[in-house]
Amino acid sequence: MLAPMRKKIERFLYARGFHVPEVRKMALHQIYFLCGAIPALAFGWKGVDLVTGVLLGTLNFLALGKLIQELVYLQKSAVIVQIFSFYGRLLLTTLAFYVLIVHVGSSGVWLLMGFSTVLINILLWGMSEFLGKTSKEA
Repeated sequence: MLAPMRKKIERFLYARGFHVPEVRKMALHQIYFLCGAIPALAFGWKGVDLVTGVLLGTLNFLALGKLIQELVYLQKSAVIVQIFSFYGRLLLTTLAFYVLIVHVGSSGVWLLMGFSTVLINILLWGMSEFLGKTSKEA
């Protein structure tokens, strides 16, 4: 059941510019986190806050993954423009958190728990890379 969905998501990501396989794999896992968080909506406002945090994290992760892929692997377009887009996205995310916490009354803890799925994704990837190495260094 997951294989056809994975292939569709990978095709979607590839069409959106995620050409490096490792970056696409991490983006796919972050989308899995988002899909896995959706049932939390059944738990009321805290679930909504959690899913909102995961959504904000996923959007930022996808944008950052594409940016890093272009900077490190593909090395196209101007670095200054990409840095400004990074800080612009950071400002928009901060503004979104501010509006959600102060004006909407969302729980900052649940928003950050959802947002932290990005860190969990990166840690899991790092552990799989570290533990997946089969060659030993002399």
